[in-house]
Amino acid sequence: MRYNYPHASRELVVDNFVAGDEAHLLAEDFASLMPRIQSLALRTKQWVTVIGGNRDVIQQLVNAGVSRSRIRWVGGRDADQREWATEQALLAGTSSVVLSFLPGFSSPRVAQRVKMASKVSHTHSFVFHTPSSQIPLH
Repeated sequence: MRYNYPHASRELVVDNFVAGDEAHLLAEDFASLMPRIQSLALRTKQWVTVIGGNRDVIQQLVNAGVSRSRIRWVGGRDADQREWATEQALLAGTSSVVLSFLPGFSSPRVAQRVKMASKVSHTHSFVFHTPSSQIPLH
């Protein structure tokens, strides 16, 4: 199935994502933000870097018109590696947008580091949090 978001490319002003809001993004918010992500990804020929995530995320980007050859997908075994990879991808300044999927919620220190790296490199970033699985206590 092909998804088109024609209204996304008509955005005149795309403001910098406020990093303070990223702590409130859940993985389920990805689809609703796709028009904005698509607009940012298609503005330049730079990478779209995905930290964590899954094949579904990559397929949604491709369906939105982002070439697979411009998607850089980094796994990371745990939250620490993904946090480090997110910061490094931002500091490299080679991506139009960095999408990071982290397990649980990041510490305020990590959120601040991502915010500063995003600001320094002028790279848009979205950090999505996957809630820890809740196991019943009975």
